[in-house]
Amino acid sequence: MRNHRLLMDPVYDEFIMVEKSSVLSELLDSFYLQRLRHIRQLGPCYYVYPGAEHTRFQHSVGVMWLARKALNFLKMKGYEIDEELQTAILVSALTHDIGHSPYSHALEGIIVPQKHEELTEKALERLEGEGKVDRELLKTVRKILRKEHELPFTYQLVSSQLDCDRLDYLRRDAYYTGVSFGKIDVNRILVSVLIEDGELVWSAKGFNALEAYVMSRYQMYWAVYFHKVNLSVQVLLKKIIERMRELLLNGEKLPMDSTLSEVLKTQDLDKFFRLTDSNVVSSIYSLLDVKDPVLRDLCNRLVRRNFFKTVEVTPHEVLEFHEKVEKAGYDPNYYFEVVEPSKVAYSYYSPSGADVIKVKFEGKVEELSNVAPTDAIKALSRKVTKIYVTVPKEVVGEEE
Repeated sequence: MRNHRLLMDPVYDEFIMVEKSSVLSELLDSFYLQRLRHIRQLGPCYYVYPGAEHTRFQHSVGVMWLARKALNFLKMKGYEIDEELQTAILVSALTHDIGHSPYSHALEGIIVPQKHEELTEKALERLEGEGKVDRELLKTVRKILRKEHELPFTYQLVSSQLDCDRLDYLRRDAYYTGVSFGKIDVNRILVSVLIEDGELVWSAKGFNALEAYVMSRYQMYWAVYFHKVNLSVQVLLKKIIERMRELLLNGEKLPMDSTLSEVLKTQDLDKFFRLTDSNVVSSIYSLLDVKDPVLRDLCNRLVRRNFFKTVEVTPHEVLEFHEKVEKAGYDPNYYFEVVEPSKVAYSYYSPSGADVIKVKFEGKVEELSNVAPTDAIKALSRKVTKIYVTVPKEVVGEEE
């Protein structure tokens, strides 16, 4: 134990162990990983679930730990994976989120136009420049994160329909929000891990845990990630940042965080990587009395919990609500948004396409729902098309 760092994780009720002299230990202490301590995993979801204050740092460490467990189970089953490749998988698991924006997915692509995957590559380049990651190791990590490695299981462990990323965030998000249905049996799933022709598959012996995973993913999708209040706060944050940028680019001087201001004006990535949730929050509080009526109103709505209303609508009603916002005297650019759950980061399981959960059953590899004794998984995987609009409460009234 002397040669390892011990990180207690309450989600798994065990120590996560990291060898002190390893590249993983170096990365844990790097500027880019430490920044994730100050970015909430679920963005503004704490406005709905007060306990949801956990961070991208905790999640990243958890994903790395589950990936190590999966690799250990594979090794116990006789699979030979060389040490360098194992290290690359673990580095990929640990660093897969280092490009995240403040407030995670809520402001992804808003502060700067890139997705977090692109920004993760930019952060890795900077880590390489600092000597934190070996050039050859980084080449392999890039292949894994881009899903270009010749052995698909390497990236399927980190990014697929059933991966260490999803396993950790479902379990972790359930723990910190306090909901019960996300408490999946992670160890039972991981002990079922297999490799067939370079692909990640799962033993049918773990079917019950796999089925529960699909059910939990579906329930977390609607009860947590797409809770209507969570959606409305995300939209409000987005509109605040967009109004900040418009005013700054028009030459306005705003009493706000200087780093955030500079990034919004110049898209400077080095300064972007200095941003955390705190820069956004401090700016919003500093702008409560700003002269611009739109930005002042939006900031006060967030701080005083006067959120927008999220209303489920039909496609034909979208224009109707847009017109209601205009007639009420609000600028639709800042007081109207259409949200479609199927087009965002979190999703429930889909049994169609190339990226599916594969199970080894009676000597054959099958998609999970095809070996299920009931249609429960297929029913939960059926596409649900919902359209929401977020508008000021004053526009729709409480009856909506």
